[in-house]
Amino acid sequence: SEVLSCVSVDGREDVDAIAEKAGAAGGRADPCPKQDHGFMYGRSFEDPDGHIWEVMWMDAAAAEQAMAPARDTADA
Repeated sequence: SEVLSCVSVDGREDVDAIAEKAGAAGGRADPCPKQDHGFMYGRSFEDPDGHIWEVMWMDAAAAEQAMAPARDTADA
């Protein structure tokens, strides 16, 4: 059995650092495409047992601001 786990970190630099370290330690960096939505950034790595780990960062305030127009339209 395989699992997919996701961890949240404090910044974009942390996302990159963890993915690169995992690759250097015997994992496979970026088996899935990088995700960059401006307010959210993520990368993944596969560990030697085949499990996928996603590392992500999100600026919650920017995400809420980006969603505000959609909420305003829905409320109208």
